[in-house]
Amino acid sequence: MGEEALIETETKRNWADLLPELLSLILKKLPEISDFVRCRAVCKTWHLSSSISDLPPQFPWIVKVNEGSDLEFYSIAFKKVYTIRARCFSGKSLLRSTGSYMLKQFGNPGSYSLLNPVTNSEVPLPVLQVCNPIWLPWLSWYNLPNFQSDDYVFLTEMERSIGYKPGDDRWNIIGPGRESQFCCYHFKDLLFRVDSYNGFTKIMNINSQKELYDVPAPKYKRNYEKSFRGPYLVESCGEILSVSHNHSFEWRDIKFSIHRLEFGNGKGTPCWIELSSIGDRILFFEITVPYGRGFWLRASDFTGFKGNCIYFINRLQTFRSSYVPMYDIENSEIILIDTPFAPFNLENHITWFLPSLKHI
Repeated sequence: MGEEALIETETKRNWADLLPELLSLILKKLPEISDFVRCRAVCKTWHLSSSISDLPPQFPWIVKVNEGSDLEFYSIAFKKVYTIRARCFSGKSLLRSTGSYMLKQFGNPGSYSLLNPVTNSEVPLPVLQVCNPIWLPWLSWYNLPNFQSDDYVFLTEMERSIGYKPGDDRWNIIGPGRESQFCCYHFKDLLFRVDSYNGFTKIMNINSQKELYDVPAPKYKRNYEKSFRGPYLVESCGEILSVSHNHSFEWRDIKFSIHRLEFGNGKGTPCWIELSSIGDRILFFEITVPYGRGFWLRASDFTGFKGNCIYFINRLQTFRSSYVPMYDIENSEIILIDTPFAPFNLENHITWFLPSLKHI
C-alpha cells in the first residue's frame, strides 16, 4: 500500500508549482536555445516565472542567406540544422547579420529594418537617402553584437558613415567614409575608422564628432606584410583589436596577426601592440571585400571549445566549399569544420548569427 500511495502522489504533482529559483537553475543548465524555449513553454506559470536572462551564452550559428522564404541555421556546437521562417521575408530581400539581428533590405533602395529571426521581432529604420545605389551591395553594418535600444545603428556607404539611434526620425551623418571605406567600428561613443591609403586608424568622438587620435598602422613582424588583408577591428574584453591575415589561396598557408590598441592611460599617442595570444577568447569574423565584421566570446562558457583561436568565414575562399575554417593561434594552423550546407556561392552565402531572445 505504501508504494501505491507514493505512485499516486507522484501522479498528482503539479510541476507548475515548482519554485521560481529552482526553475531558474534548470533553465541555466539548458545550453541549447531550442530546449530553453520548450522549457519556458511548458505552462504559463513557467513562462511568467522565468527570464530570458537565464539563457546561457550561445555559441554562434551559421546562417545560410539565399532567396528562399526560409532561413537555414547550423549549430557547430550541437551539429544541428534549424529552419526558421523569417517574418515578412521575401525573395528580393537581402539579409546581413551582426550578432543577434539581421539587416533586412526591402522594396526601394534605402529601405531597411532590423530583424531577429528567432523571436520574429522587427524594428523598422528610417528610409536612407542613398548616395549611389550602385554601392548598395557593399553597404556595411558594423554594430556590436549585443547592442542595446539606446545604441546607434551604423552603416557605411562609399563616401560617408551614417548612424541612427532608435527613436530618431532620420539618419545622421557621423563622418566621412571614403578614406576609411568599410573598415569601421564603434565602441563606447568612439568611432574607429581605418584609412585605406595609409592604414592609420582615426578615432572620433561620435557625440562631438571631434577627431581625437590618428594612430599609425600596426607594424607586422612577418615578412609578408605587403600581402596582408584587413585590418578588421573588433572589441574584446574592453580592448580594441586589429586583426589581419595574409592573402593565400591555400587554407594551410593562412596566418593571422593580432594587435591591441594601447592608449597609454591617456599619456602620449595611442599605438598598436602585437599579441601572441588572446587567452580564453574566441574571435569570430566574416571576411568580405572590402570589409569585415567580427565579435568575440569566452571559450570557458562552452564545453568542448578551446580559446586562443579565430573562426572565420572568408567569402572569397568559401565559394564552392562547405567548410568553415578555425585558426589555432598557438599552433598557427587551420582546422576545417564541415557543415551540412551545399557549397556556397555569390547568391547562396553564409554569415555568423548569435541566437538570442532579446528585443531591441
